[in-house]
Amino acid sequence: MKRLLLASAVLGLAATIGTANAAIIISDTVTIWNAATPGNNSGSPGQQGLPTATGAFGGPLGLVAGTTAYAFPINYSDSGVNTIPGFFATGSGPTPATCIGACSTNPLSLGNFARATVIEFTFTETVAETFSVTHDDGVSLFLAGTENATNSNNLFGANGPTVAAPTTQRTDTLSIGPGTYDLWYSEANGLPAVLQATSTPTGVVPEPASLTLLGSALVGLGWLGRRRRKTV
Repeated sequence: MKRLLLASAVLGLAATIGTANAAIIISDTVTIWNAATPGNNSGSPGQQGLPTATGAFGGPLGLVAGTTAYAFPINYSDSGVNTIPGFFATGSGPTPATCIGACSTNPLSLGNFARATVIEFTFTETVAETFSVTHDDGVSLFLAGTENATNSNNLFGANGPTVAAPTTQRTDTLSIGPGTYDLWYSEANGLPAVLQATSTPTGVVPEPASLTLLGSALVGLGWLGRRRRKTV
């Protein structure tokens, strides 16, 4: 039984080593759009996690919080507040400084695609890495400043139909190099609003603590095997 438990520990440690160095991405700036979108559906341009969504918003609002410095982890999960400040409050930072007036009082999103919010985060990475984003609803990713009218520079694909459109919660990954990126996120059709972006450097080596634990488990297995041979 002890041997079985140690073997299980080895497998568990080996499985976690690859994720031990994943880190939440820190944003550089944030910009926010929010508008009523009556008559929209899941395929409407205004409901997509794409920069082109901002030009499709109906109503008088559109841009509600201009670009501002915002150096906080991209790690949000709003399941009940349903305001823009409420969404940001689920992370570790404050409401963005430019989010006042309508931005601070309008619903984040409404059912039947009646209101939506699009948020652009910029972030900078210094090494090649695996980028991973968990989201509900859509997202897209661009090298900063490469957005265009056809979304053809979206790193998830030209229109990212399964990534940019409203979805149930999912995680998408891709490999990126050093640079500054624009992450576009759409919250549509009511809560929850989930967004978490992480990075794992390419070719990452296991953390020393993980190696120590794994080594200890292997030594334990070896000792048990030696003890068993002596008692046979």
